[in-house]
Amino acid sequence: MNSPAMFCMKLMRMALGGMFILSPMSYGQVETQADPPVNPTVNPAFSLDQVIADRVSKMEPPESRPRISGVKMEISSPSKKAREHVMTGFGLVHAQWDFEAYRHFCSALSEDADCLMAYCGVTLALAKPYNEYAKYRMVAVNRMLDLLDADDAGVKAGKVERFSAAEKEFVLATATLVSASPRAAGMMFQKLGEKSPHLVQARLLSIFLTRGGYDVLGMPTPEQKMAMKKTREMLREYPENPMVHGFWLSINAEAPASSSYIKKEILPYARYLAKMCPSVPSWHHMLGHYEWRVGNYLLAERAFTKASVLYGAWMVKEDAGVNDCEGYIRSMCYLANTHYQRGDFDAAMYVAKEISAIKLDPDRPTSPGNQILLWRASTLPARLYMARGADGDMDRALKSFPSKESLKHYVAHAQHPTLAGVYIEALSAYLGCRKAMDDKAMDAAGQLHKKMFRRYIVALAKVAQGARRSPDYAHYLNAGSSLAIYDMELAGLVAMNGEKDMRMTATNWFRSARDKQGRPSMMMPPLVLSPMENRLAEYYVKVGKPQDALAAYSAGEKRYPNNIPSMLGMKHCLEKLGRNEAAGVVQKQIEMVKNLK
Repeated sequence: MNSPAMFCMKLMRMALGGMFILSPMSYGQVETQADPPVNPTVNPAFSLDQVIADRVSKMEPPESRPRISGVKMEISSPSKKAREHVMTGFGLVHAQWDFEAYRHFCSALSEDADCLMAYCGVTLALAKPYNEYAKYRMVAVNRMLDLLDADDAGVKAGKVERFSAAEKEFVLATATLVSASPRAAGMMFQKLGEKSPHLVQARLLSIFLTRGGYDVLGMPTPEQKMAMKKTREMLREYPENPMVHGFWLSINAEAPASSSYIKKEILPYARYLAKMCPSVPSWHHMLGHYEWRVGNYLLAERAFTKASVLYGAWMVKEDAGVNDCEGYIRSMCYLANTHYQRGDFDAAMYVAKEISAIKLDPDRPTSPGNQILLWRASTLPARLYMARGADGDMDRALKSFPSKESLKHYVAHAQHPTLAGVYIEALSAYLGCRKAMDDKAMDAAGQLHKKMFRRYIVALAKVAQGARRSPDYAHYLNAGSSLAIYDMELAGLVAMNGEKDMRMTATNWFRSARDKQGRPSMMMPPLVLSPMENRLAEYYVKVGKPQDALAAYSAGEKRYPNNIPSMLGMKHCLEKLGRNEAAGVVQKQIEMVKNLK
Protein backbone atom coordinates (compact mmCIF):
# COMPACT_ATOMS: atom_id res chain seq x y z
CA MET A 1 0.00 0.00 0.00
CA ASN A 2 1.45 3.38 -0.98
CA SER A 3 2.22 6.13 1.50
CA PRO A 4 -0.74 8.42 0.60
CA ALA A 5 -3.05 5.51 1.38
CA MET A 6 -1.27 4.88 4.67
CA PHE A 7 -1.62 8.57 5.54
CA CYS A 8 -5.34 8.40 4.72
CA MET A 9 -5.71 5.42 7.05
CA LYS A 10 -4.12 7.38 9.91
CA LEU A 11 -6.51 10.27 9.32
CA MET A 12 -9.47 7.87 9.28
CA ARG A 13 -8.52 6.43 12.64
CA MET A 14 -8.48 9.96 14.07
CA ALA A 15 -11.88 10.82 12.61
CA LEU A 16 -13.88 7.69 13.39
CA GLY A 17 -16.10 9.48 15.90
CA GLY A 18 -18.18 11.13 13.16
CA MET A 19 -20.40 8.82 11.12
CA PHE A 20 -22.63 9.57 8.17
CA ILE A 21 -25.94 8.04 7.08
CA LEU A 22 -25.74 5.69 4.10
CA SER A 23 -29.02 5.29 2.30
CA PRO A 24 -29.59 1.64 1.37
CA MET A 25 -29.49 0.24 -2.12
CA SER A 26 -29.62 -3.22 -3.67
CA TYR A 27 -27.05 -5.82 -4.76
CA GLY A 28 -26.76 -8.43 -7.61
CA GLN A 29 -25.07 -11.90 -8.33
CA VAL A 30 -21.65 -13.25 -7.33
CA GLU A 31 -19.14 -15.13 -9.49
CA THR A 32 -17.28 -18.33 -8.52
CA GLN A 33 -13.87 -17.67 -6.94
CA ALA A 34 -10.91 -19.67 -5.70
CA ASP A 35 -10.10 -19.99 -1.99
CA PRO A 36 -7.37 -17.48 -1.01
CA PRO A 37 -4.51 -18.31 1.36
CA VAL A 38 -5.12 -18.10 5.11
CA ASN A 39 -3.19 -15.77 7.44
CA PRO A 40 -3.26 -15.93 11.25
CA THR A 41 -5.47 -13.56 13.21
CA VAL A 42 -3.95 -10.08 13.19
CA ASN A 43 -4.60 -8.64 16.64
CA PRO A 44 -4.67 -11.12 19.55
CA ALA A 45 -6.35 -8.50 21.77
CA PHE A 46 -9.33 -8.41 19.46
CA SER A 47 -12.39 -10.62 20.06
CA LEU A 48 -15.50 -11.06 17.95
CA ASP A 49 -17.85 -10.01 20.73
CA GLN A 50 -16.52 -6.49 20.17
CA VAL A 51 -18.25 -6.54 16.76
CA ILE A 52 -21.07 -9.07 17.25
CA ALA A 53 -23.79 -7.86 19.63
CA ASP A 54 -24.74 -10.32 22.36
CA ARG A 55 -28.36 -10.60 21.19
CA VAL A 56 -27.18 -11.37 17.66
CA SER A 57 -24.74 -14.04 18.82
CA LYS A 58 -27.60 -15.83 20.59
CA MET A 59 -29.76 -15.99 17.44
CA GLU A 60 -29.67 -18.81 14.91
CA PRO A 61 -27.80 -18.17 11.64
CA PRO A 62 -29.90 -15.99 9.33
CA GLU A 63 -31.82 -17.31 6.33
CA SER A 64 -29.93 -17.68 3.07
CA ARG A 65 -31.22 -15.33 0.38
CA PRO A 66 -29.06 -15.96 -2.71
CA ARG A 67 -31.51 -14.26 -5.08
CA ILE A 68 -31.09 -10.87 -3.46
CA SER A 69 -27.30 -10.85 -3.68
CA GLY A 70 -25.15 -10.10 -6.68
CA VAL A 71 -21.95 -8.26 -5.88
CA LYS A 72 -19.50 -8.65 -8.75
CA MET A 73 -16.50 -8.64 -6.47
CA GLU A 74 -14.07 -11.15 -5.04
CA ILE A 75 -14.53 -11.78 -1.33
CA SER A 76 -11.25 -13.01 0.13
CA SER A 77 -12.07 -15.75 2.62
CA PRO A 78 -11.26 -19.47 2.81
CA SER A 79 -14.85 -20.06 3.95
CA LYS A 80 -17.54 -20.46 1.31
CA LYS A 81 -20.19 -19.83 3.97
CA ALA A 82 -18.51 -16.58 4.97
CA ARG A 83 -18.46 -15.40 1.36
CA GLU A 84 -22.14 -16.27 0.92
CA HIS A 85 -23.11 -14.42 4.09
CA VAL A 86 -21.17 -11.34 2.96
CA MET A 87 -22.92 -11.36 -0.42
CA THR A 88 -26.35 -11.67 1.17
CA GLY A 89 -25.49 -9.03 3.76
CA PHE A 90 -24.55 -6.46 1.14
CA GLY A 91 -27.79 -7.20 -0.70
CA LEU A 92 -29.80 -6.62 2.46
CA VAL A 93 -28.03 -3.34 3.25
CA HIS A 94 -29.14 -2.08 -0.13
CA ALA A 95 -32.61 -3.54 0.40
CA GLN A 96 -33.03 -1.36 3.52
CA TRP A 97 -32.97 -4.21 6.03
CA ASP A 98 -29.92 -3.24 8.05
CA PHE A 99 -30.39 -5.50 11.07
CA GLU A 100 -30.73 -8.65 8.97
CA ALA A 101 -27.71 -7.52 6.95
CA TYR A 102 -25.74 -7.08 10.17
CA ARG A 103 -26.67 -10.63 11.21
CA HIS A 104 -25.29 -12.01 7.94
CA PHE A 105 -22.01 -10.15 8.34
CA CYS A 106 -21.75 -11.42 11.92
CA SER A 107 -22.33 -14.97 10.67
CA ALA A 108 -19.57 -14.45 8.11
CA LEU A 109 -17.21 -13.37 10.88
CA SER A 110 -18.16 -16.43 12.93
CA GLU A 111 -16.93 -18.48 9.97
CA ASP A 112 -13.84 -16.33 9.30
CA ALA A 113 -12.78 -13.77 11.90
CA ASP A 114 -10.41 -12.15 9.38
CA CYS A 115 -12.94 -11.64 6.56
CA LEU A 116 -12.15 -8.08 5.50
CA MET A 117 -15.35 -7.47 3.55
CA ALA A 118 -17.48 -8.73 6.45
CA TYR A 119 -16.11 -5.90 8.61
CA CYS A 120 -16.77 -3.54 5.73
CA GLY A 121 -20.34 -4.84 5.63
CA VAL A 122 -20.81 -4.31 9.37
CA THR A 123 -19.66 -0.73 8.86
CA LEU A 124 -22.26 -0.12 6.14
CA ALA A 125 -25.08 -1.94 7.96
CA LEU A 126 -24.49 0.15 11.10
CA ALA A 127 -23.60 3.39 9.30
CA LYS A 128 -26.39 5.49 10.78
CA PRO A 129 -24.81 7.80 13.36
CA TYR A 130 -25.48 7.50 17.08
CA ASN A 131 -27.40 4.24 16.77
CA GLU A 132 -27.41 1.72 19.63
CA TYR A 133 -24.86 -0.47 17.81
CA ALA A 134 -22.39 2.37 17.20
CA LYS A 135 -19.67 0.82 19.37
CA TYR A 136 -19.68 -2.32 17.21
CA ARG A 137 -19.37 -0.25 14.05
CA MET A 138 -16.40 1.64 15.50
CA VAL A 139 -14.55 -1.58 16.27
CA ALA A 140 -15.40 -2.96 12.83
CA VAL A 141 -13.83 0.05 11.11
CA ASN A 142 -10.68 -0.17 13.19
CA ARG A 143 -10.52 -3.91 12.64
CA MET A 144 -10.66 -3.67 8.85
CA LEU A 145 -7.96 -0.99 8.89
CA ASP A 146 -5.84 -3.26 11.13
CA LEU A 147 -6.28 -6.06 8.60
CA LEU A 148 -5.11 -3.77 5.81
CA ASP A 149 -2.06 -2.74 7.86
CA ALA A 150 -1.20 -6.36 8.63
CA ASP A 151 -1.58 -7.45 5.01
CA ASP A 152 0.60 -4.59 3.81
CA ALA A 153 3.27 -5.47 6.40
CA GLY A 154 3.07 -9.13 5.39
CA VAL A 155 3.62 -8.31 1.72
CA LYS A 156 6.69 -6.23 2.62
CA ALA A 157 7.97 -9.23 4.59
CA GLY A 158 7.61 -11.45 1.53
CA LYS A 159 4.27 -13.09 2.36
CA VAL A 160 1.46 -13.67 -0.13
CA GLU A 161 -0.97 -10.76 -0.35
CA ARG A 162 -4.24 -11.85 1.20
CA PHE A 163 -6.69 -9.19 0.03
CA SER A 164 -7.21 -8.01 -3.53
CA ALA A 165 -6.49 -4.44 -4.59
CA ALA A 166 -10.21 -3.95 -5.30
CA GLU A 167 -11.15 -5.03 -1.77
CA LYS A 168 -8.57 -2.69 -0.26
CA GLU A 169 -9.77 0.27 -2.29
CA PHE A 170 -13.39 -0.53 -1.45
CA VAL A 171 -12.59 -0.71 2.27
CA LEU A 172 -10.68 2.59 2.21
CA ALA A 173 -13.60 4.26 0.44
CA THR A 174 -16.00 2.86 3.04
CA ALA A 175 -13.81 4.10 5.88
CA THR A 176 -13.71 7.52 4.23
CA LEU A 177 -17.49 7.50 3.97
CA VAL A 178 -18.07 7.02 7.70
CA SER A 179 -15.12 9.00 9.04
CA ALA A 180 -14.45 11.91 6.71
CA SER A 181 -16.48 12.82 3.63
CA PRO A 182 -19.26 11.02 1.74
CA ARG A 183 -18.40 12.92 -1.43
CA ALA A 184 -14.69 12.06 -1.17
CA ALA A 185 -15.72 8.44 -0.69
CA GLY A 186 -17.89 8.75 -3.79
CA MET A 187 -14.90 9.85 -5.83
CA MET A 188 -12.89 6.90 -4.51
CA PHE A 189 -15.66 4.47 -5.48
CA GLN A 190 -15.82 6.17 -8.87
CA LYS A 191 -12.11 5.58 -9.52
CA LEU A 192 -12.49 1.96 -8.47
CA GLY A 193 -15.46 1.53 -10.81
CA GLU A 194 -13.58 3.10 -13.70
CA LYS A 195 -10.65 0.71 -13.21
CA SER A 196 -12.94 -2.30 -12.77
CA PRO A 197 -16.27 -1.66 -14.55
CA HIS A 198 -17.60 -5.08 -13.50
CA LEU A 199 -17.70 -3.86 -9.87
CA VAL A 200 -21.33 -2.82 -10.05
CA GLN A 201 -21.50 -2.11 -6.32
CA ALA A 202 -18.67 0.44 -6.43
CA ARG A 203 -20.15 2.16 -9.47
CA LEU A 204 -23.55 2.52 -7.84
CA LEU A 205 -22.07 3.81 -4.60
CA SER A 206 -20.11 6.40 -6.56
CA ILE A 207 -23.30 7.58 -8.26
CA PHE A 208 -25.15 7.74 -4.97
CA LEU A 209 -22.47 9.64 -3.07
CA THR A 210 -21.83 12.22 -5.83
CA ARG A 211 -25.45 12.79 -6.80
CA GLY A 212 -27.16 16.16 -6.44
CA GLY A 213 -30.77 16.88 -5.59
CA TYR A 214 -33.69 19.07 -6.65
CA ASP A 215 -34.07 22.84 -6.53
CA VAL A 216 -37.02 24.74 -5.04
CA LEU A 217 -38.93 24.33 -8.30
CA GLY A 218 -38.47 20.57 -8.22
CA MET A 219 -35.94 20.54 -11.04
CA PRO A 220 -32.91 18.21 -10.81
CA THR A 221 -29.48 19.77 -10.36
CA PRO A 222 -26.78 18.98 -12.96
CA GLU A 223 -25.25 16.42 -10.57
CA GLN A 224 -28.63 14.75 -10.13
CA LYS A 225 -29.18 14.64 -13.89
CA MET A 226 -25.80 12.95 -14.30
CA ALA A 227 -26.64 10.43 -11.56
CA MET A 228 -29.92 9.57 -13.28
CA LYS A 229 -28.18 9.25 -16.66
CA LYS A 230 -25.51 6.90 -15.29
CA THR A 231 -28.08 4.76 -13.50
CA ARG A 232 -30.18 4.43 -16.67
CA GLU A 233 -27.07 3.28 -18.51
CA MET A 234 -26.48 0.63 -15.85
CA LEU A 235 -30.10 -0.53 -16.12
CA ARG A 236 -29.50 -1.18 -19.81
CA GLU A 237 -26.16 -2.84 -19.02
CA TYR A 238 -27.57 -5.07 -16.24
CA PRO A 239 -31.29 -5.60 -17.01
CA GLU A 240 -31.57 -8.60 -14.65
CA ASN A 241 -29.49 -7.32 -11.74
CA PRO A 242 -31.65 -6.65 -8.63
CA MET A 243 -28.96 -4.37 -7.23
CA VAL A 244 -29.27 -1.97 -10.16
CA HIS A 245 -33.08 -2.14 -10.10
CA GLY A 246 -33.10 -1.38 -6.39
CA PHE A 247 -30.73 1.53 -6.80
CA TRP A 248 -32.94 3.06 -9.48
CA LEU A 249 -35.88 2.86 -7.08
CA SER A 250 -33.89 4.30 -4.16
CA ILE A 251 -32.54 7.26 -6.08
CA ASN A 252 -36.07 8.17 -7.22
CA ALA A 253 -37.85 7.53 -3.90
CA GLU A 254 -38.22 11.20 -2.95
CA ALA A 255 -38.08 12.75 -6.43
CA PRO A 256 -40.82 15.32 -7.18
CA ALA A 257 -41.92 13.29 -10.20
CA SER A 258 -45.37 13.25 -11.79
CA SER A 259 -47.66 10.23 -11.64
CA SER A 260 -47.29 9.62 -15.35
CA TYR A 261 -43.49 9.59 -15.09
CA ILE A 262 -43.54 7.22 -12.12
CA LYS A 263 -45.97 4.86 -13.87
CA LYS A 264 -43.81 4.70 -16.97
CA GLU A 265 -40.24 4.99 -15.71
CA ILE A 266 -40.16 3.67 -12.13
CA LEU A 267 -43.14 1.55 -11.11
CA PRO A 268 -42.37 -1.31 -13.57
CA TYR A 269 -38.98 -1.80 -11.89
CA ALA A 270 -40.58 -1.86 -8.43
CA ARG A 271 -43.04 -4.53 -9.54
CA TYR A 272 -40.30 -6.54 -11.21
CA LEU A 273 -38.07 -6.42 -8.13
CA ALA A 274 -40.87 -7.57 -5.80
CA LYS A 275 -41.44 -10.57 -8.09
CA MET A 276 -37.71 -11.24 -8.39
CA CYS A 277 -37.19 -11.22 -4.60
CA PRO A 278 -40.63 -12.20 -3.20
CA SER A 279 -39.37 -13.05 0.29
CA VAL A 280 -37.77 -9.64 0.94
CA PRO A 281 -40.30 -7.45 2.80
CA SER A 282 -38.51 -4.18 2.13
CA TRP A 283 -38.94 -4.57 -1.63
CA HIS A 284 -42.69 -5.03 -1.15
CA HIS A 285 -42.64 -1.87 0.97
CA MET A 286 -40.79 -0.06 -1.83
CA LEU A 287 -43.43 -1.29 -4.29
CA GLY A 288 -46.18 -0.02 -2.00
CA HIS A 289 -44.48 3.38 -1.83
CA TYR A 290 -44.60 3.77 -5.61
CA GLU A 291 -48.14 2.37 -5.96
CA TRP A 292 -49.17 4.93 -3.32
CA ARG A 293 -47.47 7.78 -5.15
CA VAL A 294 -49.51 7.15 -8.30
CA GLY A 295 -52.78 6.60 -6.43
CA ASN A 296 -53.02 2.83 -6.89
CA TYR A 297 -54.20 2.46 -3.31
CA LEU A 298 -55.54 -1.08 -3.56
CA LEU A 299 -52.22 -2.30 -4.96
CA ALA A 300 -50.38 -0.25 -2.33
CA GLU A 301 -52.49 -1.86 0.40
CA ARG A 302 -51.56 -5.30 -0.92
CA ALA A 303 -47.86 -4.45 -1.04
CA PHE A 304 -47.75 -2.96 2.47
CA THR A 305 -49.79 -5.87 3.81
CA LYS A 306 -47.36 -8.32 2.20
CA ALA A 307 -44.40 -6.45 3.68
CA SER A 308 -45.90 -6.40 7.18
CA VAL A 309 -46.80 -10.10 6.98
CA LEU A 310 -43.25 -11.00 5.95
CA TYR A 311 -41.76 -8.85 8.70
CA GLY A 312 -44.18 -10.36 11.21
CA ALA A 313 -43.27 -13.90 10.16
CA TRP A 314 -39.58 -13.03 10.48
CA MET A 315 -40.10 -11.75 14.04
CA VAL A 316 -41.91 -14.96 15.03
CA LYS A 317 -39.29 -17.18 13.43
CA GLU A 318 -36.34 -15.30 14.95
CA ASP A 319 -38.03 -14.65 18.31
CA ALA A 320 -37.38 -10.94 17.75
CA GLY A 321 -39.49 -7.85 18.35
CA VAL A 322 -40.00 -4.47 16.75
CA ASN A 323 -36.82 -3.20 18.43
CA ASP A 324 -34.95 -4.93 15.61
CA CYS A 325 -37.72 -4.81 13.02
CA GLU A 326 -38.79 -1.21 12.58
CA GLY A 327 -39.71 -2.11 9.01
CA TYR A 328 -42.87 -3.74 10.37
CA ILE A 329 -44.02 -0.47 11.96
CA ARG A 330 -43.01 1.48 8.86
CA SER A 331 -45.15 -0.71 6.60
CA MET A 332 -48.10 -0.63 9.00
CA CYS A 333 -47.94 3.18 9.21
CA TYR A 334 -47.97 3.38 5.42
CA LEU A 335 -50.84 0.87 5.28
CA ALA A 336 -52.94 3.02 7.62
CA ASN A 337 -52.21 6.11 5.52
CA THR A 338 -53.22 4.22 2.37
CA HIS A 339 -56.55 3.20 3.91
CA TYR A 340 -57.17 6.84 4.80
CA GLN A 341 -56.41 8.18 1.32
CA ARG A 342 -58.73 5.53 -0.10
CA GLY A 343 -61.57 6.72 2.12
CA ASP A 344 -61.62 3.82 4.59
CA PHE A 345 -61.14 5.67 7.87
CA ASP A 346 -62.20 2.72 10.04
CA ALA A 347 -59.57 0.43 8.49
CA ALA A 348 -56.93 3.14 8.89
CA MET A 349 -57.80 3.63 12.55
CA TYR A 350 -57.80 -0.13 13.21
CA VAL A 351 -54.21 -0.41 11.95
CA ALA A 352 -53.17 2.77 13.78
CA LYS A 353 -54.54 1.58 17.11
CA GLU A 354 -52.94 -1.84 16.66
CA ILE A 355 -49.42 -0.45 16.31
CA SER A 356 -49.86 2.40 18.80
CA ALA A 357 -50.70 -0.24 21.42
CA ILE A 358 -47.29 -1.93 21.05
CA LYS A 359 -45.35 -1.43 24.26
CA LEU A 360 -42.08 0.48 24.29
CA ASP A 361 -38.95 -1.24 25.59
CA PRO A 362 -37.38 0.73 28.48
CA ASP A 363 -34.19 -1.33 28.19
CA ARG A 364 -33.54 -0.21 24.60
CA PRO A 365 -34.60 3.44 24.33
CA THR A 366 -32.52 4.10 21.21
CA SER A 367 -33.55 1.06 19.18
CA PRO A 368 -34.99 1.84 15.72
CA GLY A 369 -38.23 0.13 16.73
CA ASN A 370 -38.62 2.22 19.88
CA GLN A 371 -37.92 5.42 17.95
CA ILE A 372 -40.53 4.81 15.27
CA LEU A 373 -43.08 3.82 17.91
CA LEU A 374 -42.44 7.05 19.84
CA TRP A 375 -42.52 9.44 16.90
CA ARG A 376 -44.83 7.75 14.41
CA ALA A 377 -47.04 4.98 15.79
CA SER A 378 -47.98 6.68 19.07
CA THR A 379 -49.25 9.79 17.25
CA LEU A 380 -50.89 8.09 14.25
CA PRO A 381 -54.44 7.75 15.69
CA ALA A 382 -54.40 11.45 16.65
CA ARG A 383 -53.11 12.52 13.25
CA LEU A 384 -55.87 10.52 11.56
CA TYR A 385 -58.51 12.26 13.69
CA MET A 386 -56.88 15.62 12.94
CA ALA A 387 -57.07 14.93 9.21
CA ARG A 388 -60.72 13.86 9.26
CA GLY A 389 -61.90 16.66 11.56
CA ALA A 390 -65.39 15.30 12.26
CA ASP A 391 -67.43 16.32 15.30
CA GLY A 392 -65.65 15.13 18.43
CA ASP A 393 -62.46 14.12 16.58
CA MET A 394 -60.27 16.64 18.40
CA ASP A 395 -61.29 15.18 21.76
CA ARG A 396 -60.73 11.65 20.44
CA ALA A 397 -57.29 12.67 19.21
CA LEU A 398 -56.29 14.10 22.59
CA LYS A 399 -57.38 10.93 24.35
CA SER A 400 -55.38 8.76 21.93
CA PHE A 401 -51.96 10.12 22.93
CA PRO A 402 -49.75 8.05 25.25
CA SER A 403 -49.81 9.23 28.85
CA LYS A 404 -47.04 11.44 30.19
CA GLU A 405 -46.26 8.73 32.71
CA SER A 406 -45.66 6.15 29.96
CA LEU A 407 -43.23 8.54 28.23
CA LYS A 408 -41.43 9.70 31.37
CA HIS A 409 -38.64 7.11 31.15
CA TYR A 410 -37.78 8.15 27.57
CA VAL A 411 -38.22 11.91 27.93
CA ALA A 412 -36.05 12.05 31.06
CA HIS A 413 -33.53 9.37 30.06
CA ALA A 414 -30.08 10.23 31.43
CA GLN A 415 -28.10 9.40 28.26
CA HIS A 416 -30.69 9.47 25.46
CA PRO A 417 -33.63 11.77 26.25
CA THR A 418 -36.14 11.84 23.41
CA LEU A 419 -37.77 14.98 22.04
CA ALA A 420 -40.85 13.01 21.02
CA GLY A 421 -42.55 14.26 24.19
CA VAL A 422 -42.23 17.88 23.04
CA TYR A 423 -43.60 16.87 19.63
CA ILE A 424 -46.64 15.26 21.26
CA GLU A 425 -47.15 18.36 23.43
CA ALA A 426 -47.08 20.47 20.26
CA LEU A 427 -49.72 18.26 18.65
CA SER A 428 -51.81 18.57 21.82
CA ALA A 429 -51.56 22.36 21.57
CA TYR A 430 -52.66 22.13 17.93
CA LEU A 431 -55.70 20.15 19.01
CA GLY A 432 -56.46 22.76 21.67
CA CYS A 433 -56.55 25.40 18.95
CA ARG A 434 -58.83 23.28 16.79
CA LYS A 435 -61.17 22.64 19.73
CA ALA A 436 -61.41 26.37 20.42
CA MET A 437 -62.33 26.94 16.77
CA ASP A 438 -65.01 24.26 16.97
CA ASP A 439 -66.42 26.18 19.97
CA LYS A 440 -66.32 29.44 17.94
CA ALA A 441 -63.81 30.87 20.44
CA MET A 442 -61.60 32.41 17.77
CA ASP A 443 -59.74 34.81 20.07
CA ALA A 444 -58.80 31.91 22.33
CA ALA A 445 -57.77 29.84 19.30
CA GLY A 446 -55.51 32.65 18.11
CA GLN A 447 -53.88 33.00 21.51
CA LEU A 448 -53.36 29.25 21.86
CA HIS A 449 -51.74 29.20 18.44
CA LYS A 450 -49.37 32.09 19.06
CA LYS A 451 -48.50 31.55 22.71
CA MET A 452 -48.65 27.80 23.18
CA PHE A 453 -48.29 25.95 19.86
CA ARG A 454 -45.49 28.16 18.59
CA ARG A 455 -43.74 27.93 21.96
CA TYR A 456 -43.26 24.21 21.38
CA ILE A 457 -41.96 24.81 17.86
CA VAL A 458 -39.41 27.26 19.25
CA ALA A 459 -38.46 24.77 21.98
CA LEU A 460 -37.74 22.10 19.37
CA ALA A 461 -35.82 24.50 17.15
CA LYS A 462 -33.58 25.65 20.00
CA VAL A 463 -32.13 22.18 20.51
CA ALA A 464 -31.45 21.48 16.83
CA GLN A 465 -27.68 21.25 17.29
CA GLY A 466 -27.94 18.79 20.14
CA ALA A 467 -30.58 16.80 18.28
CA ARG A 468 -28.03 16.11 15.54
CA ARG A 469 -26.27 13.77 17.95
CA SER A 470 -29.45 11.88 18.76
CA PRO A 471 -30.40 8.49 17.25
CA ASP A 472 -33.86 9.88 16.46
CA TYR A 473 -32.60 12.94 14.56
CA ALA A 474 -34.31 11.95 11.29
CA HIS A 475 -37.63 11.59 13.13
CA TYR A 476 -37.01 14.96 14.79
CA LEU A 477 -36.49 16.63 11.41
CA ASN A 478 -39.64 15.15 9.91
CA ALA A 479 -41.68 16.04 12.97
CA GLY A 480 -40.39 19.62 12.85
CA SER A 481 -41.32 19.89 9.18
CA SER A 482 -44.84 18.66 9.93
CA LEU A 483 -45.25 21.21 12.74
CA ALA A 484 -44.23 23.98 10.35
CA ILE A 485 -47.09 22.90 8.07
CA TYR A 486 -49.54 22.75 10.97
CA ASP A 487 -48.39 26.22 12.06
CA MET A 488 -49.33 27.75 8.71
CA GLU A 489 -52.56 25.75 8.64
CA LEU A 490 -53.64 27.01 12.07
CA ALA A 491 -52.86 30.61 11.11
CA GLY A 492 -54.99 30.16 8.00
CA LEU A 493 -57.88 28.60 9.91
CA VAL A 494 -57.84 31.40 12.50
CA ALA A 495 -57.90 34.00 9.71
CA MET A 496 -60.58 32.19 7.69
CA ASN A 497 -62.92 31.92 10.66
CA GLY A 498 -62.05 35.26 12.27
CA GLU A 499 -62.78 38.91 11.57
CA LYS A 500 -64.05 39.61 8.05
CA ASP A 501 -61.28 42.05 7.17
CA MET A 502 -58.64 39.38 7.98
CA ARG A 503 -60.12 36.50 6.02
CA MET A 504 -58.26 37.26 2.81
CA THR A 505 -54.96 36.56 4.58
CA ALA A 506 -56.02 32.92 4.98
CA THR A 507 -55.07 32.22 1.36
CA ASN A 508 -51.48 33.27 2.01
CA TRP A 509 -51.24 31.06 5.10
CA PHE A 510 -52.70 28.04 3.32
CA ARG A 511 -50.40 28.56 0.34
CA SER A 512 -47.44 28.67 2.73
CA ALA A 513 -48.61 25.42 4.32
CA ARG A 514 -48.95 23.91 0.85
CA ASP A 515 -45.46 25.00 -0.15
CA LYS A 516 -43.96 23.41 2.96
CA GLN A 517 -45.55 20.05 2.18
CA GLY A 518 -42.95 17.89 0.46
CA ARG A 519 -42.81 14.33 -0.81
CA PRO A 520 -42.77 11.29 1.52
CA SER A 521 -39.26 10.78 2.88
CA MET A 522 -37.38 7.91 4.55
CA MET A 523 -39.78 5.57 2.69
CA MET A 524 -42.42 6.75 5.17
CA PRO A 525 -45.87 8.24 4.55
CA PRO A 526 -46.25 11.97 5.19
CA LEU A 527 -46.90 12.90 8.82
CA VAL A 528 -49.54 15.40 7.64
CA LEU A 529 -52.12 13.16 6.02
CA SER A 530 -54.17 15.74 4.08
CA PRO A 531 -52.91 17.87 1.19
CA MET A 532 -52.92 21.51 2.25
CA GLU A 533 -54.46 22.42 -1.11
CA ASN A 534 -57.70 21.15 0.43
CA ARG A 535 -57.57 23.89 3.07
CA LEU A 536 -57.15 26.52 0.37
CA ALA A 537 -60.13 25.00 -1.43
CA GLU A 538 -62.22 25.16 1.76
CA TYR A 539 -61.53 28.87 1.97
CA TYR A 540 -62.71 29.42 -1.60
CA VAL A 541 -65.85 27.39 -0.92
CA LYS A 542 -66.53 29.53 2.16
CA VAL A 543 -66.28 32.80 0.21
CA GLY A 544 -68.33 31.49 -2.72
CA LYS A 545 -65.62 30.89 -5.34
CA PRO A 546 -66.28 27.32 -6.54
CA GLN A 547 -64.05 27.66 -9.63
CA ASP A 548 -61.03 28.57 -7.51
CA ALA A 549 -61.97 25.85 -5.03
CA LEU A 550 -62.10 23.31 -7.86
CA ALA A 551 -58.59 24.30 -8.97
CA ALA A 552 -57.29 23.91 -5.40
CA TYR A 553 -58.95 20.53 -4.85
CA SER A 554 -57.59 19.37 -8.22
CA ALA A 555 -54.09 20.39 -7.11
CA GLY A 556 -54.61 18.38 -3.89
CA GLU A 557 -55.62 15.37 -5.95
CA LYS A 558 -52.49 15.83 -8.02
CA ARG A 559 -50.32 15.86 -4.88
CA TYR A 560 -51.84 12.62 -3.56
CA PRO A 561 -53.42 11.06 -6.66
CA ASN A 562 -56.92 9.62 -6.17
CA ASN A 563 -57.16 10.70 -2.53
CA ILE A 564 -60.85 10.61 -1.65
CA PRO A 565 -61.12 13.90 0.33
CA SER A 566 -59.81 15.92 -2.63
CA MET A 567 -62.01 14.11 -5.13
CA LEU A 568 -65.12 14.61 -2.97
CA GLY A 569 -64.30 18.33 -2.94
CA MET A 570 -63.87 18.34 -6.72
CA LYS A 571 -67.26 16.68 -7.18
CA HIS A 572 -68.97 19.19 -4.88
CA CYS A 573 -67.44 22.16 -6.76
CA LEU A 574 -68.39 20.75 -10.15
CA GLU A 575 -71.97 20.37 -8.98
CA LYS A 576 -71.96 23.98 -7.73
CA LEU A 577 -70.75 25.07 -11.16
CA GLY A 578 -73.50 23.10 -12.88
CA ARG A 579 -71.03 20.70 -14.49
CA ASN A 580 -72.98 17.61 -13.55
CA GLU A 581 -71.50 15.39 -16.25
CA ALA A 582 -67.96 16.09 -15.05
CA ALA A 583 -69.12 15.59 -11.45
CA GLY A 584 -70.47 12.19 -12.47
CA VAL A 585 -67.08 11.22 -13.90
CA VAL A 586 -65.39 12.13 -10.61
CA GLN A 587 -68.04 10.17 -8.68
CA LYS A 588 -67.30 7.07 -10.76
CA GLN A 589 -63.60 7.48 -10.00
CA ILE A 590 -64.39 7.79 -6.28
CA GLU A 591 -66.49 4.62 -6.36
CA MET A 592 -63.80 2.73 -8.25
CA VAL A 593 -61.06 3.73 -5.79
CA LYS A 594 -63.20 2.93 -2.74
CA ASN A 595 -64.77 -0.29 -3.95
CA LEU A 596 -61.92 -2.11 -5.71
CA LYS A 597 -61.30 -5.49 -4.08
